[in-house]
Amino acid sequence: MSAPDRHEQARLLRSWHLEPRLLVLPNAWDVASAVAFARLPGCRAIATTSGGVARSLGFEDGAAPGGEMLRVAARIAEAVEIPVTADLERGYDDPVATVRAAWNAGIVGANIEDSVGAGQPVPVEEQVELLRAVRAAAPELVLNARIDTLLRGGGIAETIERGRAYLEAGADCVFPITISALADVEAVVAGVGGPVAVMAVPGLPPLDELERIGVARFTWGSELAREALAAASRIAAQALA
Repeated sequence: MSAPDRHEQARLLRSWHLEPRLLVLPNAWDVASAVAFARLPGCRAIATTSGGVARSLGFEDGAAPGGEMLRVAARIAEAVEIPVTADLERGYDDPVATVRAAWNAGIVGANIEDSVGAGQPVPVEEQVELLRAVRAAAPELVLNARIDTLLRGGGIAETIERGRAYLEAGADCVFPITISALADVEAVVAGVGGPVAVMAVPGLPPLDELERIGVARFTWGSELAREALAAASRIAAQALA
């Protein structure tokens, strides 16, 4: 991908987070899934799923080497003509080097999360420092800052506090993973003062309702990869039976 294309893709992806229309990003786990999604009418951009990519490489979610994860994301970005944003977890061993490598490979967006290990929360000040370093390393990258407070039993107030801090640190969007209740989504959208991303989880309002209350971005996480594998397994099981 040429540099001008990459800059334009980043500009477009960032602008779509600021429109009233909900940005729906199918989550690819390999080149084949990315190409299939990119061909769908209305597909403006693609996200990768760290869990789906890791399992396609023979690892559990969170256990795959960063270099291998980045290579898959880079091949996806090379294979499609629309913007690709990659789930880079916490940036692996060197977050600054990881985002630079992602940008240089044609990836124009990234998720960076605020937990380490088995969901251990990072102090908000530490995460703010990391996000500032990532932003400085790749100024044009569309940065989606994942907030894991609800994943570990935290509350909406802390989620909003972290969301505000992450946006001030340079994030383009904040992602309170596992948020589902309508009232909670509305509170976060109203409270953080910037674009909010959500993921498909039980209890999440329909897409038109999410758009109505001002959610910027919707993804499926690993769900599409799981559904594809389950469908293939059912077909094989019927034949084997």
